[in-house]
Amino acid sequence: MALLCAHASRVIDTPNYTQQIMWSTLLLLFCLAALSGTVAPICSEGSETDCSLNGVCNNEGVCVCDPGWKGDKCNQLKFKPPNRLEPHGYFNGSMPTWGGDVIYENGIYHAFLTAKGYNTPPYDESDRYVCNTAIIRLEGKSPAGPFEFAEVVLPVYHHETHAIRAPDGTILIYMIKYQGGHMPDLLSELCLIPGCDASYNKSHMVIGMAWSKSVYGPWEEKVILDPWPGLVNRSSWLCQTNCPSVTFAPDGKAVMAFRSIECDRSNSNSTTKEKIAIATAPHWSGPYTIQSKEPVFGWYAPEDWPPSLVYPVGQIMANEDPFIWRSKRGYHMLTHCQLSPNHSTRGAYGYSKDGLSSWTLLPDLMWDANMTWADGSVSYFKRRQAPALYFDANGHPLYLLTPVDELYQDGCNWGHGWTLMQPIEH
Repeated sequence: MALLCAHASRVIDTPNYTQQIMWSTLLLLFCLAALSGTVAPICSEGSETDCSLNGVCNNEGVCVCDPGWKGDKCNQLKFKPPNRLEPHGYFNGSMPTWGGDVIYENGIYHAFLTAKGYNTPPYDESDRYVCNTAIIRLEGKSPAGPFEFAEVVLPVYHHETHAIRAPDGTILIYMIKYQGGHMPDLLSELCLIPGCDASYNKSHMVIGMAWSKSVYGPWEEKVILDPWPGLVNRSSWLCQTNCPSVTFAPDGKAVMAFRSIECDRSNSNSTTKEKIAIATAPHWSGPYTIQSKEPVFGWYAPEDWPPSLVYPVGQIMANEDPFIWRSKRGYHMLTHCQLSPNHSTRGAYGYSKDGLSSWTLLPDLMWDANMTWADGSVSYFKRRQAPALYFDANGHPLYLLTPVDELYQDGCNWGHGWTLMQPIEH
C-alpha cells in the first residue's frame, strides 16, 4: 500500500491531464485514509440510492446487498461458475439462438427465444438477422434447461424477443417486426442491401407485441410503437425503435425501455449512436407513448468514469439491448454498453427511482466475456449481449441469460450464437 501511494501520481495512465489529476487525487485520498487506519463510509445510513437500489446502507456506512448482488455499492451480480455437466442454457448447432426470456407455467419452464428461422436461407447466403429470424418456444425442467424445442411461436420476421407475464396473468411477447409490404417481396428487397444497412435505411422495422392467455397460445399480435414510416425526420436519434423490454409499475402501468437510432445513416453526425429511451402505457394493451426527450443515459460517457471508457474525451454514449425490471427499491436496467474496450461483450447496469427520469448508468463491467466454468476451463466469447434475468418468487435474480458466440463477432449474422444461462449466488 505504501509503495502504491508513493507513486499514486503515476498510477493513472491517461493522455488527458485534467483526468489524470482527478484520478490521482482520488487515489491519494484513499491511500491516506487507508494508511491512517480509517476509511470513510461509502454510503449514508438508510440510503438505497448509494447502494445502487440493490441494498441499503447500514449505520456503519456500509451497503448491505440484497440476495444476488455484491460489491461496495451492490453494483455487481454475484455470479457463480456454471457446471458444464449441468443445464446452462440452449445450444443447437442447426438452430442458432440469440436470447429471450423464461416463463414458468404448469410445472414447465418455457423459454421464448429469438432463433434462426430456416436452416437453409431462402433469401440471402450470408443469413443475416434481417433476413431470417423468428421466435421459438422451448420446454425445460428448470430455468436453465435442459430444453427441448416445442414450436415456432412467431415466424419470420420477428426478432429481439422479450417475454413477460402481465399483472393480470396475460403472457406478453415484445419484439421487433416488419410492417408494410408482402413479406417475401419485402425480405427479398431488404436482403439485397449489404451488411447491417437493411435494418436502418430502408427497413419497415417497428416494435410489436403478441399476447395470449397461455404460453401455448393462440397469439394475437399488433404494432405498438413507431408505425412505418416512423418519424418524418429520418436522422433523428428516435427514428428507428428496437429492442423492447417491459416492466410494470404498482398501478399496472407498462414501462418500456427500448433502443433507438437514426434511420438515415447517410446523414450521421458525431452524437448519433444507439441510445436508450422510455415509453409508457396505462395498460399493457397500450397506447404506448414515448416519454424521453433526451437519451436516458445522456449523449456522452460521464467524465468521471474510468479513463479507458471516456478516452478520447467526449466519448459518445452507445447502449442497446435494454432489460428493464422493477424491485421494491425502484427500477433497474441491464444494457449492452458498446463502449471500448470489449464493445461486443460489455454489459452495464443502471437504476432509477421512478423509471422515467434520473437514470444512472454505472461504468462497472457487469459480466465478463471470458467465463470460467466450474471445472476451471474458460470460454472466450467474441459476443455476449442482449441480457435478461430470471427471478425467484421473491424477485431476486437466479440466472443471467445472455446470447453468446465463441467464434463470430459480426453483429449482423447468426454465426454460432447460443443462449447461456449463468447462475447467480444468493
